[in-house]
Amino acid sequence: MSANPFVADSAVPERLGKVTEADKLALAEAVVAALTIGNKAPQHNMGAVIPAEFVGELVSRFALHSVRDLMCLLLDVAAQKIAKPLISDFHVGAVGLETETGNLILGGNIEFPTTHLGYTLHGEGFVFTRAMSRGTNIAIIAIGEAHPCAHCRQCLAEYAASDRLELIDPLGHTLTLAQLYPWPFDPAYLGERGAVPGRELWPNLRFDEDSVSPAAKTLLGAGRRSHSPYSKCPGALTLHLRDGATVTGTAIESVAFNPTIHPVQSALVDLLAHGYGYEDITGASLGTVRGGSVDYTASARELLSRIAPNAPVMVMGWTA
Repeated sequence: MSANPFVADSAVPERLGKVTEADKLALAEAVVAALTIGNKAPQHNMGAVIPAEFVGELVSRFALHSVRDLMCLLLDVAAQKIAKPLISDFHVGAVGLETETGNLILGGNIEFPTTHLGYTLHGEGFVFTRAMSRGTNIAIIAIGEAHPCAHCRQCLAEYAASDRLELIDPLGHTLTLAQLYPWPFDPAYLGERGAVPGRELWPNLRFDEDSVSPAAKTLLGAGRRSHSPYSKCPGALTLHLRDGATVTGTAIESVAFNPTIHPVQSALVDLLAHGYGYEDITGASLGTVRGGSVDYTASARELLSRIAPNAPVMVMGWTA
């Protein structure tokens, strides 16, 4: 075990310890009910999101000290309801507070059996990818212990607003990313601003040829928001689902290249957040720069062949 150089506020675990098991169960049931209502409605983009007004209601109903305490109490809910660690069975929850809305985003780790471990998405990455999809920033993230792995620290450092990010945990730590990663390799090293949710980095993105696919408009809009400043090869992927709905994800590159979030990973975050399973996937549409320095065709097909082997992938090339 590594040594912990940070001092925790002992009042936090003391407060959390006073919450009865009955109240914890009631809290979990209330949140799961709220998530169920919001799920399977991708057009509203509220999957795995607790609205700010309900957040305030929960704090009041259960006489909690703060939203931060609520976030820590919801880590178990996120771990059990969102995480899909199909290799390790080690469930990790994360809860993010949206800067712009006060909503809470629940996230968890995702693993993909029979393919390589590099496709694994950590709980922190889930929350930030979900926020990127929603066009929002994260002000605070709660995790089991406020020291994400080095992979996640690099992932979080990619975001333009990361210098204001706080990390909290049930042990009583409140830390900034700068404390955990005091001399980061960040986008500024390559003259970039970093990931900004909602920003169109590729406003002139166009398909190589006309497409009649119903996914084309959504895919193009997502591709224009792809955070791909290093490869100059934006990527986006739409998953088509049995009930006619779709979910779409974009590439989120890292200045370190790895940990870049693949468009498939990003789309799967929204899939799971909205309560769908891999069995709901009937097909996918991929937008990528064919033959570019980064072409997502082969890697998208690889991962989807493992989780939805009967789902065809239609590839649409584009030029940035």
